[in-house]
Amino acid sequence: MAIQESYKVEGFEALFAALKDMKEEIGKQKTDKIWREAVRRGAEPILAEIKARAPVKTGQMKSRIYMKVRRPKSRDKNGRYYLGEEYLARILVSPLRDDSREHFIVNKRGRLQKVWRGKRPVAISQEFGNARTPPQPFMRVSLSTARPASVEIIKSFLGLKIQEYVRMKNRTWSSRG
Repeated sequence: MAIQESYKVEGFEALFAALKDMKEEIGKQKTDKIWREAVRRGAEPILAEIKARAPVKTGQMKSRIYMKVRRPKSRDKNGRYYLGEEYLARILVSPLRDDSREHFIVNKRGRLQKVWRGKRPVAISQEFGNARTPPQPFMRVSLSTARPASVEIIKSFLGLKIQEYVRMKNRTWSSRG
């Protein structure tokens, strides 16, 4: 006879608790992989929306928008928006352009260091404006537009992984007795 288990998640606190229970049973490495994949999949619609809304003059800024999924660092944990997340996705716009040049210098410690000349942080001026140009927000608008789809993707992915965990646990219990 298989033991029936179910998880009901009504918010992120309950979700964190359910995945913490899974971490104890299936291991930290597997749960970290689940978190990383869930965050990456959830941020993909936001990344696509930002790329679609990015202003195009030369097309260089749109091609330099990218995403990184990583563990929060101490500066992230000290921020007021940190809620105890295992992983976070950062969507960034590189200030490098086609005419940026790579140079090598000797730093204070006597080591060779690569630096870039001709970087242009255009995305900040586009998003928030400056003394000469009015703001043309594309990242904040994209985030608010794609947020519901992102939450649904994360919810369905984590629900699927929790169901797989429950099925695996039921198979383990049924094989024992």
